[in-house]
Amino acid sequence: MEETIRFEEGQPCPVHIEGDGGGLSFSPNGDMLLIGRFPNPSKAQIEAWTGKWRAKLCTESEFPSIPIFAVGSEEWILETPCNPTQQEKEAPGFCEALYAKEDHAMAAILVDSITNTIVKITTVTLDEMFIERLVLSWNPFRGPADEYNKTFTHEQFSERVASIFKTRTQKDIWMTSW
Repeated sequence: MEETIRFEEGQPCPVHIEGDGGGLSFSPNGDMLLIGRFPNPSKAQIEAWTGKWRAKLCTESEFPSIPIFAVGSEEWILETPCNPTQQEKEAPGFCEALYAKEDHAMAAILVDSITNTIVKITTVTLDEMFIERLVLSWNPFRGPADEYNKTFTHEQFSERVASIFKTRTQKDIWMTSW
C-alpha cells in the first residue's frame, strides 16, 4: 500500500533529516523538495523563508554542481549538496522529468530542528536557466562511472562537499557561483 506524506505547518515533519541546514530531494516526477532544519527559527528567518529566493549553482571541476539559495536576501545563504548518483538511484529519471516540466517550483519546508515541528511552508519559483544548468551539470553523473564521467559514493560525496565548504565562506561561494 502506498503512503502519502503530508507537510502541515505546526505539525511534526514526517521526513527524518539529520542535523541542521538544507536538504534537497527530487521525486521521479521531477518535483523538488527542500527541507531546511534550524534551531528555533527567528521571526526574521520565518519572514525571509516566504520572501524572495534566488538560486545559483556552486561548480567545482569534475564535481556535480551544488545548488545554493539566498533566502530572502544574500544575508542567508543555504547550501543544499545533493549527490546526483544517489538521487538517480532513489528517483530514476528525475533529471529528465525536472527538465520537462513547464513550471519550475520547489516546495520549501522550514522545520525547527529542536522540536521537529514545521514552522513555515512556501513554494519557490525557480528560473528556467537555473534548472537547465542544474540538469546539464548533473546528467553526466547519472550512471556508472567510465572514462567520461565519475560518480561518487555517499562517503566520497560528503568528503568532497566538506572540503569545498571548509575552504571558502558562504558569501565567497555565493559570489563566485552562477
